[in-house]
Amino acid sequence: MSKASKKKKVVIEERYHGPLITNGVSLGYIKLLSWISLAFSFMAYFGTTYVDHIGIYKILFILCMFISGVAIPLSFFDRFIVRFKSFIYLFVSILVLILNVDMTFTGLVMLVGNDGIYSVWALIYNLVALCILLFSTGLYSWYYLPKNQGKIWAFNRWETYGGEDNAKKQERLFNVGVAFVAVLLAPAILTGYIENIFGVFLGILMNLFLPALIVDGVQAARYVRKHPGYEE
Repeated sequence: MSKASKKKKVVIEERYHGPLITNGVSLGYIKLLSWISLAFSFMAYFGTTYVDHIGIYKILFILCMFISGVAIPLSFFDRFIVRFKSFIYLFVSILVLILNVDMTFTGLVMLVGNDGIYSVWALIYNLVALCILLFSTGLYSWYYLPKNQGKIWAFNRWETYGGEDNAKKQERLFNVGVAFVAVLLAPAILTGYIENIFGVFLGILMNLFLPALIVDGVQAARYVRKHPGYEE
């Protein structure tokens, strides 16, 4: 095999992505995420105009809107996207982070209400969300280390761990977990605190899973720098 054919084979290889996501972050994400993050940031900013008397959240969402607004015109220039792939991947990670901030704030409002965004509960919520974000980012980054690439998580690929018997066992555990969550939610529904519960769940889920895309975008930027000829 010639050097040229070997190089071509490397270029068309699928880029590694973590075990939680089906496909890696794509350059095309910027075309959609820029509008989504701008819309959510605007709604969050509009909501804070009536309740944020200190102004911290206002400044945060103005910054989010500005970054999302910059991404929108860039998304129309395909040549620019292809020419600066590493930069676009990083930009996509930032847009996902902005979306994560928007959704976390939505969960905060659902938990504490409009008048409690600077309360003690709000502080605890934000600290917990930040800790989950940092933990998830570190965990997903660990899977991109060369020695850990290719590892499979058991919770989403039961059939690969211990055969059919173990798969059924894991499935039963999953069903028990769903039932347990339902039991926890029942009192909240009956007492009218369902919105608060969903606010907590929203904050946890967003900071637990969205970092997978953030990390993959950063790793994609690193990858294309080492392999400039890589094409999706």
